[in-house]
Amino acid sequence: MKTIKPDVTYSTHSRFNTPNAIVEPGEEFCIHTELCSGRWLQSIDDRFSPEKSEGCNPSVCLGISGAEPGDTLAVHIREILPDSIGYTGFDGQDDATKLPWLISRTEMGLVTKTVEIKDGFVEWSPKIKIPVCPMIGTLGAAPAYEEIMNSKGGAHGGNMDVQEVAAGTTVYLPVEVELALLHVGDCHAVQGDGEINEGGGIECRTKVIMQVDVLKGLPRRSCIRMENSVYIMTVCCKRSLEESFYTAAGEMLDWLVEYGFSPEEGYLLMGQILEARATQYVNPTRTYICKMPKRFLTP
Repeated sequence: MKTIKPDVTYSTHSRFNTPNAIVEPGEEFCIHTELCSGRWLQSIDDRFSPEKSEGCNPSVCLGISGAEPGDTLAVHIREILPDSIGYTGFDGQDDATKLPWLISRTEMGLVTKTVEIKDGFVEWSPKIKIPVCPMIGTLGAAPAYEEIMNSKGGAHGGNMDVQEVAAGTTVYLPVEVELALLHVGDCHAVQGDGEINEGGGIECRTKVIMQVDVLKGLPRRSCIRMENSVYIMTVCCKRSLEESFYTAAGEMLDWLVEYGFSPEEGYLLMGQILEARATQYVNPTRTYICKMPKRFLTP
C-alpha cells in the first residue's frame, strides 16, 4: 500500500497546488493528515494558542491518474486511524459573533483542552470517556477557476465537517481540473452536531486509508452526494442554513427520481423518513446533510 506523508500541505483548494503524490484509480493508499492548526501539538502537555497556528486546515493534495474535467471521483473511505492526542477549544471573543448566547459570556476568552485518545476513546476526564467516531472534516477537489480557502465548503466538497464522511462511506466529488487534485485534511476523532467550537471536534492527526475511482459521463450535481451501506446522503454548504437545507433536500429528491420514484411520490416519502441536520455552523459556509435509508428505496 502506498503511504503518503507529505512535508508540504495546502491551505486552499487550488488548481495551482502541486500534488503530494499521484495515485491510480482503484489503488488503495494511506494518507498521513496534519492537525487543523499545524505541527504545534506534540505531547499531552501542549496547549493551543493563536500564535502557534500555521493556517487553517492544512490539506494533503493528491493527483488521481486519468481524471479529467467532467469526470466524478468516487472516494471510498476505508479506515481512519486517529493519533494518540488531540485538542479542542474556542475563543469567547470570536465565537460570540457566531453563537449569540456567548455574547454575555465573552469574559471566558480563549479556552482549550488537550486530550489523550486511547483504546477507542477520548479521555475527556477521569469520569468521562467519549467513544471515537473518526471523520474527515475537509475533503474536496480543486475548482476550475477560483482558489477556495480550506475553511469553506461548497460544490467542490471542501470543509464540509460532516460526521458521515467516515469509514465505509463513498463521497462523490466533481472533477474540474486535470488529475482532480483531491484535498484531504482537518480530521476529528469525534465531533458534535453544529461543530459549535472554533476548534470543532477533537482535532487530531490521522492516518486515512482510502481508494478512489474515476467515473465517466455523470451529470453535474447541485451539491455533494455520498452513500454508505445504510443511507444515500446529500450535503450542501452555503452561507445560510436554510439555503443549505433546501439545496440538499432538492438534490435528494433528484436522487430518488433516479431510483425510479416519481417526483410526487419521492417528495411525499421524504416527508416521512428523511433524516436531516446541521453538522457545522461556525465556518463561513454552513453545512446541512439529508439522508434517506436505503431499505425503503424501492418505488
